[in-house]
Amino acid sequence: MTGPVAQSRLREELLRASRAVSARVAGLQDELTAIQLGWAPPEGGWGVGQVLEHLCVAHDSYLARLRAMVPPRGAGAPASGDTTWRPTLVGRLLVHSLRSPRRLPAPRMYRVASTARAGVAGEFLARQRELEELMERAAPLDWRRERLSSPISGLVRLNLGDAFLLQVVHAERHRGQIDRVLGHPAFPARS
Repeated sequence: MTGPVAQSRLREELLRASRAVSARVAGLQDELTAIQLGWAPPEGGWGVGQVLEHLCVAHDSYLARLRAMVPPRGAGAPASGDTTWRPTLVGRLLVHSLRSPRRLPAPRMYRVASTARAGVAGEFLARQRELEELMERAAPLDWRRERLSSPISGLVRLNLGDAFLLQVVHAERHRGQIDRVLGHPAFPARS
C-alpha cells in the first residue's frame, strides 16, 4: 500500500502479512538446528539467525516509539472512524526501497554481529506479536495524523501507518532473504 486506502483495510492487510511472516518463522523455529541458524553464506551476507537478530533490533527501535503512542488496551481512545490513510512522502519512499529487489545496506544502528542471541526466533516472534497487538489497539487512532520520528533520524517524520507498514514490509523482505539462505546449495543439512 503506497497510496490512499481505508485505514481498516490497511490494518487488516498488515495483520495478515505480519501473521504470515510469523507463521513462517514459527515453523523454522521448530525445524532449524543451532548450526543451521548460525550458518551464513560463504560468499557473504547474513544467515537466518543474523536476519532474525536484525529484525529484532529494528523492531525494538520502532516498538519503543509505538508503545508511547498507542493507548493501552481498554483505554478510552477517541474513535476516528474509518479514515483514509495516506503515506507520507518519506514513508512511501522507504517502503518502495524495501520492496525493491536491490540489495540494501543496513543502517549502522541495525547491523548485527556474526552470532545471534539465544532463542532469536522466539524473540522475533514475541516482537511480531507485540507489533500486531499495537496495530489492533491503534484501530481507533487516525494513522495519518499521528506522527513519530524515525529511529534512524529525528529529522524524518512518519505517520503511524507508515511506521506499521515499514515494519511489516521490512519483515516480509527478510522472510524472502531467509528463504534464499535456506535454498542455498551449501546450507547445512539437518543431522
